[in-house]
Amino acid sequence: MNLQFTVPPNLSFEQAIGLTQELLDSNPSEDLLESAIESLIQTMNGARGFFVTFLTGESKLADEPTTAVLKGLRSNPDAIADLMVKNIAMPTAMQLTHQRNGNADLAASSQLTQQRSIHLVQQLNCPEITQLLKSLQATLQNQSTDYQDFLDRWGYDEEQRLAIGQAIALTLATALD
Repeated sequence: MNLQFTVPPNLSFEQAIGLTQELLDSNPSEDLLESAIESLIQTMNGARGFFVTFLTGESKLADEPTTAVLKGLRSNPDAIADLMVKNIAMPTAMQLTHQRNGNADLAASSQLTQQRSIHLVQQLNCPEITQLLKSLQATLQNQSTDYQDFLDRWGYDEEQRLAIGQAIALTLATALD
């Protein structure tokens, strides 16, 4: 990869996935990594594509995010907060679905994505993410409706909702201060 990273105008979700994979495969400098992530998360497609690739791929950066990754993501906490909350909830629920269907490999993949998401949220330690985690937690406890549409849209059952609540409680309890 060149010493520059350019996000095209009107970036599609698919382009963001490709750019993120190219970035992660290129062994970029910390400066390039930070600025590339900052650029990607300026759009919803860029942020979604980044997280899909980052959290589910083979890059070891997802297991131990560097300072550059964290700084890049912290550059726009409002853009990533809701996505990070959903990146904890969705793989948590899917892990149960895959277990029920007898697909151990997919269950393990969902569990890895969940663990990476929790670890990343803890490392980011962003108030915006914490606030939305508490909002989803309140919805799960029938004390709010902020995330009700999200939960209903994906059809999460009681066991999945309980697991999501447990993952959120773990994340909040072990977040860095």
